[in-house]
Amino acid sequence: MEAGASGGARTTRFMMEGVGARVIRGPEWKWGKQDGGEGHVGTVRNFESPEEVVVVWDNGTAANYRCSGAFDLRVLDSATTGVKHEGTMCDTCRQQPIFGIRWKCAECGNYDLCSICYHGDKHHLRHRFYRMATPGSERVLLEPRRKSKKIAIRGIFPGARVVRGVDWQWEDQDGGNGRRGKVNEIQDWSAASPRSAAYVIWDNGAKNLYRVGFEGMADLKVVNDAKGQTVYRDHLPLLGEQGPGRTGPHGLQIGDQVNVDLELEIVQSLQHGHGSWTDGMFECLGTTGIVVSIDEDHDIVVSYPSGNRWTFNPAVLSKVQTPVPVATSTSDNQTFAVGDLVQICNDLEKIKLLQRGHGEWAEAMAPTLGKIGRVQQIYHDGDLKIEVCSTSWTYNPQAIIKVASSDGSVPGNSNGERLSALLKKLFETHVSGDVNEELVKSAANGDSAKCEECLKRLDADVNGVFAGHTALQAASHNGHLDVIKILLRYKADVEIEDKDGDRAVHHAAFGDESGVMALVAGAGADLNARNKRRQTALHIAVNKGHAGVVRTLLELGCHPSLQDAEGDTPLHDAISKKRDDMLALLLDYAADITRTNNTGFNALHHAALRGNPSAMRILLTKLPRPWIVDEKKDDGYTALHLAALNNHVEVAELLARVGKADLDLQNVNLQTALHLAVERQHTQIVRLLVREGANVNVADKDGDTPLHEALRHHTLSQLRQLQDVQDVGRLLMGLGAQGQDKKSSSFIACFLAAHGADLELKNKKGQTPLDLCPDPNLCKTLTNCHKNKESHDIEPATPSAAIDECLVCSDGKRDMLFSPCGHVSCCNACAPRVKKCLICRENVASRIKIEECVVCSDRKAGVLFRPCGHMCACESCATLMKKCVQCRVQIQHMVPLSVCCGGGGTISEVKADVEEDVAPLNNSGGEAVLMNNGSRDTSHSDIQKLQQQLQDIKEQTMCPVCLDRLKNMIFLCGHGTCQMCGDRMSECPICRKAVDKRILLY
Repeated sequence: MEAGASGGARTTRFMMEGVGARVIRGPEWKWGKQDGGEGHVGTVRNFESPEEVVVVWDNGTAANYRCSGAFDLRVLDSATTGVKHEGTMCDTCRQQPIFGIRWKCAECGNYDLCSICYHGDKHHLRHRFYRMATPGSERVLLEPRRKSKKIAIRGIFPGARVVRGVDWQWEDQDGGNGRRGKVNEIQDWSAASPRSAAYVIWDNGAKNLYRVGFEGMADLKVVNDAKGQTVYRDHLPLLGEQGPGRTGPHGLQIGDQVNVDLELEIVQSLQHGHGSWTDGMFECLGTTGIVVSIDEDHDIVVSYPSGNRWTFNPAVLSKVQTPVPVATSTSDNQTFAVGDLVQICNDLEKIKLLQRGHGEWAEAMAPTLGKIGRVQQIYHDGDLKIEVCSTSWTYNPQAIIKVASSDGSVPGNSNGERLSALLKKLFETHVSGDVNEELVKSAANGDSAKCEECLKRLDADVNGVFAGHTALQAASHNGHLDVIKILLRYKADVEIEDKDGDRAVHHAAFGDESGVMALVAGAGADLNARNKRRQTALHIAVNKGHAGVVRTLLELGCHPSLQDAEGDTPLHDAISKKRDDMLALLLDYAADITRTNNTGFNALHHAALRGNPSAMRILLTKLPRPWIVDEKKDDGYTALHLAALNNHVEVAELLARVGKADLDLQNVNLQTALHLAVERQHTQIVRLLVREGANVNVADKDGDTPLHEALRHHTLSQLRQLQDVQDVGRLLMGLGAQGQDKKSSSFIACFLAAHGADLELKNKKGQTPLDLCPDPNLCKTLTNCHKNKESHDIEPATPSAAIDECLVCSDGKRDMLFSPCGHVSCCNACAPRVKKCLICRENVASRIKIEECVVCSDRKAGVLFRPCGHMCACESCATLMKKCVQCRVQIQHMVPLSVCCGGGGTISEVKADVEEDVAPLNNSGGEAVLMNNGSRDTSHSDIQKLQQQLQDIKEQTMCPVCLDRLKNMIFLCGHGTCQMCGDRMSECPICRKAVDKRILLY
């Protein structure tokens, strides 16, 4: 909440605009092959200082380089930074406006090119061009391209092979650390940042966009670089050279002191075509002026002590040399060092003139005039960063008077009297006589007595502004309740905004001051007020993690679901910050889960995208309307689609089991969540969705079922192996390395086939799944899986063994039940050694010995109850049960022991309207498949959802008083009733506010 330093137009703007620029090595490069060689490209990550920049090269190397004095880098493309020239258009490709560097033909009227077209040899190669790095920067005239050298650039370009880079944050989209992908195209990460991303197709088949330059980020590292276009190397600007205010081709810059030293006749002749000569310019002869502007023709505008400004041919002027040591700054025989005490010039007009090109002048600097400060930093050009009045600003050394050196010595005053007086002034709270300044500073420091004293003065303004803030805002931020009470007593305005649009409530939220919030709310402050980022105090409190303020705001009645400039509600922010306590609190106060942000994500979508299972659990348990779980974005994606796409298994499981999400909803491409999981090879998600009853035969817009996708992926992985493996013969004979890709895709294909996927369904190209599979062994396995599924008669995993024989030792009987899969595959002696189920290969979480029937005690238990997973009754006794005798959970399905052992059998269904079903286990030779819970009967749940939806509509439209008639009267508080009830009301039946006005609806 401080004014902060004006880093100067020369440095701060340059550093801000430079982040993300794509660069190559420059003329003073001396760092060997850190960049990968001449023409290799990197990204500007950040500026350590105005003299030093950090670059991440496409090969992954990151290092610091010089960007002032010596120039190690050239700017290849600044479009990635978002720099654009408004009102311009490339006359070749029609890009409008031009992003990055603008190239303007010097010989044709109004002809511009973008960087791609300029280096692509568009327009006449004999014509000279002006280069303009940024809007408003000086033009640099270049040699014709015909005579200039071109070099090829290399790095992350189409065709490059890449792995994840230093800024990777996309989990395992690439298939895991070290997995490779191929750059397909360079694209825009956002409309405001062209050419700042790469579209990559990973070897696992996944495709997505990744940052290459956007905000300085490098999501990728090149393994085998690719060739980009060729560029005119010497025409590229040096990084740091073209910052605003730097020296032009004439050697002069804004802020320089200049003289006219030539004879009058020579000056008059040189002035032709450069502003000419007038009699009033005689004052320039023998008088030193200051450069205040450089126009497009490189003529120099000079200001003189009289206040007059004259335009000169730069050849007329000579610069007044003032040597600047590295460690100190020199001005008018003053030498400055870090730590020196200095006094700021108190002449407003003079300092405004001197500040041009030296940090510029800002109105917020006015309180520093005549004040004492301390030198914090000396820039390479001699400008000083000075701490003064609790802020820091950049000053021209000409505007500074040295008071004392860092060692305490006083220039020209041995007795130290002047120093004592000035130091006393410095530490007395810099008061310029401005009562507003004194009031705001006292309020910020919590000095209530001083505040009251200030407010009693006739010239005091309780709403006066100093450094951009009122006294109430400063006190609110720091939690000074006594000061706030005094200010409110003097009628302080609680709704005044600062430069960011923040009011007192926003400042209280920033400072985590719950007491202040209640106090200003009592004074009538609007708790729903929004700043320039459209944030309420609640947004700020959630983002800052101030739970106490969040609770106070909600208790005071603030709106819990207003949206900021990005469309995010406090719910979105709580999910992003992983603050489950705030999330639950917001939902307790009826925050709207369905409100979508600018990208179309509601709170459920956002939690699914972020992979936040704890947030998802809270949302689902507090869901006001069950069907919200199936709400779609504009592209048709539900929360389940997003979880499946991003491999968030826990979130998908919660949506399916707790939220009862519809597993077969389709997006705009008619893809279900299962399609997306298969396409991304997310095996766990595929297993989960199929077990929960997802339809495995839904076709997308191309007619492809999930099985088509799985087999297409399997074929592509084989082709990639042919490309990547040198010994093709060994690969074709089946001796090559079996990639995880291939295993996953073949497993998924067999799993789908074994659980009902139709091998004969044709897509829109007339292809069945088997047409997409050139592997005869896999085709055979798929056919067997499908046949066994249809017959429900699958041979045991070990055909030569009896159905109850231990698959490990073949001596004992199978008597150990594995959880969670529900299979029985070995005896109690061998079970402890088994980590994965021998039938389905799923991890074994627990092992339970099968005992005798708990009812009759005559026979061994032989029926698995679903969904609880217990096996505690024999087949005879189990038929009499509706609930498990062990846990008292309702039994939905009974699975016979033969099915649990991998054989055939019939599943008994206990209820007709259950939501889960268990199908027989299928186990085919060559591929182990998992136990399937079959297809879910959704008719009952659909009816329930429709009934709840109807009830919700009734609640929204019916009168809450009589519950008979529709609402047709609204009160000013926002609530309503029917006219009959409303006419008799003096206060709102919902919020109990007095009814001042009634509005009829038509």
